Amino acid sequence: MSDVARARDIVALGQSIETLTVGRVDGSDMYRAALTQAVSALDHYVHGVVLDRATDIVLGRSTTTGSAGKVGMSFSAVGQVLSASTPADKELAARTQVSARLSLETYQRSDDIGAALAMVGIPKVWSSVFGGAAGSTTVALGLIVTRRNRIVHQSDSDPLTPGALTPLLSADALASIATVESIVVAIDSHC
Repeated sequence: MSDVARARDIVALGQSIETLTVGRVDGSDMYRAALTQAVSALDHYVHGVVLDRATDIVLGRSTTTGSAGKVGMSFSAVGQVLSASTPADKELAARTQVSARLSLETYQRSDDIGAALAMVGIPKVWSSVFGGAAGSTTVALGLIVTRRNRIVHQSDSDPLTPGALTPLLSADALASIATVESIVVAIDSHC
């Protein structure tokens, strides 16, 4: 949750800048950074859950069922885990190898999050955690991630007004942060 707190702090900084400069400095870039940080917080959280559970599976402390349980480690990576001489070395090798493999993935979109969690034994996370609200929750997340991607990949350019940025208010950024936080809290209660 410290990543979400950082996002809120960035919004507060943008609000302070706007207040102190009385309209001379626009804080909206801080709001964009905060929204981006919130999505990063979600990705970081899911990576942590998947890393912990995948490490337990690799070390035989936990199992998963079905074909979804594939992390795709190389033979060399598996060999490094198997050749470790102590339990601590095996743990470190497994975490290192799984982390290296997971570093190739992003867990921001609902489908990617669902697939990642199913891979480590948490199936159908959206329907089991959010029930009837699963659809609206995934749509809300999709809108936030789409906006994050526009910020990161297109400088948040307004497609309707060339040369201008798409407006973003502090309230919009705070609402996005709250949505991401509620998703993480709800998922975490099922992990």
